Amino acid sequence: MELIKENIQKKRQVWKTDTFYRKKWLFKDLLWLQDHVENLKVITDGYILDYGSDENSMWVDLKIIEGIPASKFEHTDEFIKKIYNFCLEQIERTQPYGHGDWVLSNIIVNGDKIEMVDWDNLSKHNKSMCMDKLHKDLRSAFGEKFDEVISNR
Repeated sequence: MELIKENIQKKRQVWKTDTFYRKKWLFKDLLWLQDHVENLKVITDGYILDYGSDENSMWVDLKIIEGIPASKFEHTDEFIKKIYNFCLEQIERTQPYGHGDWVLSNIIVNGDKIEMVDWDNLSKHNKSMCMDKLHKDLRSAFGEKFDEVISNR
């Protein structure tokens, strides 16, 4: 396994193998882990492959989602609309839960197929809270162009 990302402050690591990603938390909260896994199983199909814990940590093994992070694409009007519409559909589909972190690196594009990854912030949110956070994240990603594009949808 190769360590590909580490957040020391949040005590979190991401490891990669040829067949899966392992999200690892360097602390234990087994009630949160069980709840998180059950919620993810409801809203994602086959994304979780396995999960568990040891003395000092807990982990979830996740399916590799093929594609390119949305952060790597040119910010055309068409692309902004495509990402925004996808996120709106996600919010509708997952209610009363929300992803909570709509940064472009968490949105994977593979041709016409788009999927979310990094569901660490998944929790119950009302739709208004989801929309506020979505707009904040996409404004941060796309700048002023975001407001111009969605006002002309």
